[in-house]
Amino acid sequence: MQNKKLSVIQITDQLNVGGAERVLVTLSNILYKNGHQAAVLTTVAKGPLAPQLNEGIPVIDLQRKWKWNPFKMRQLVKAIKGYDIIHVHSSYNLRYVYLACKLFGLKKPIFFHEHFGDIEINSRVSWHQQVIYPKTILIAVARSIEQWALQSLKMNRESVFLLPNTVTVFNSNAAKEPKLDRIKRLLLVANIRPTKHIEFALDLLKELNINNQFHLSIIGKPTDKIYLETLQKKIKKLELAEMVNFLFDADKIQPLLHQYDLAVHTARSESGPLVLIEYLAQGLPFVTFNTGEVVQQIKAELPEFIVEDFNTSEWIEKINFLLNNENRDAIQQKMQKVFSDHYSEEEYYSRCIHIYSQGLKI
Repeated sequence: MQNKKLSVIQITDQLNVGGAERVLVTLSNILYKNGHQAAVLTTVAKGPLAPQLNEGIPVIDLQRKWKWNPFKMRQLVKAIKGYDIIHVHSSYNLRYVYLACKLFGLKKPIFFHEHFGDIEINSRVSWHQQVIYPKTILIAVARSIEQWALQSLKMNRESVFLLPNTVTVFNSNAAKEPKLDRIKRLLLVANIRPTKHIEFALDLLKELNINNQFHLSIIGKPTDKIYLETLQKKIKKLELAEMVNFLFDADKIQPLLHQYDLAVHTARSESGPLVLIEYLAQGLPFVTFNTGEVVQQIKAELPEFIVEDFNTSEWIEKINFLLNNENRDAIQQKMQKVFSDHYSEEEYYSRCIHIYSQGLKI
């Protein structure tokens, strides 16, 4: 198989705006660019990220209305059986694909890409994970997931692989517009749900905003409406309404980053996250809690970006250090080197093909 360009079909329910879906789109485009027959199958709907796929990549959309419709399962098996690599994202999609293959006799290895972001705070093993995961080639986006699969699921070492995330760099020739005010613009990118710990960012903003010189933009999908209401009440209570705005419909983050001075990432648990890689790619300094694979990769080189706990004074100290540092250009150059060393498309492609090749030998 070494000399053959493997054909790859990736499977998800729909290409919504989320980390797993963005990884799928990025990987599809990288495979296509490197001469592979790449395809995507969505079981429910194409979704808003579908237009970001290269136009040469077909999207097979089952438009499933009822999850356990056997006719749609048969249609799925028929669509994927001709590909060398069956690559599934997210556990609920894995259950569906695994059952469809069992029902309709498709005996091919399934490569399962595990993105679970709450692994640091929820490491329990469900029955379907215990039954199905060991029958796959598992691709973990973080060492914490890799170790969970080996230790909690007792999976074989040769069936578990680590593939840290990457992003495609957005290049813009547009010059950054000069600021006309003294406002420091902070950014937080995260879908609106409790694990992201966004209320802590509001506490930070309140502490920073003694002279009303800080503004916070929160970009993400309102996936938990109750949590969103909680945040909105807190904003009102802290009298921050003029200093906070939400943006719910941004599908591409990198083109927006030049508008901000610094980003904060307050999530309690992460597997990636992709957005930290995007900050590195665009040279936007950030302060993040010590969680996720990206932090593990960069903490030795960028310790000034990482906080070990949720002590507001330590966060504020790091934020002020990065915002007021006279050597901002040097910091951005260091960020770009870290990105080049850890997150190049070439390295990601090479590691992915190695996983496919090794997985096919099992």
